[in-house]
Amino acid sequence: MKMIISFVSGVIVCSLFLFTVKMVMPTRAETNDSGELSANSSGLSALIPDIEAIYRQSLIMPFEKAEKKIYDPDIAEYYSELLDKTGLRSEKSGTP
Repeated sequence: MKMIISFVSGVIVCSLFLFTVKMVMPTRAETNDSGELSANSSGLSALIPDIEAIYRQSLIMPFEKAEKKIYDPDIAEYYSELLDKTGLRSEKSGTP
């Protein structure tokens, strides 16, 4: 009997906890009449760094540094074409 009462009380406590958390936590960003996100929902997104840009820069930078150290024109041209074909050239950099 104690086991059944403990189980039922545990279910009730957990249900109340989940209901309370659901009421407190926002489930979606709300918009105002102009369609923009409210000030509360955009506050945290400004603090998160652009992980994709950081990853892409860390991937491309060693290849660009190596390209600057190639002095033979034929090899530099081949390496430049290789970077272009593989998509490892960043948009802002050009050929040496």
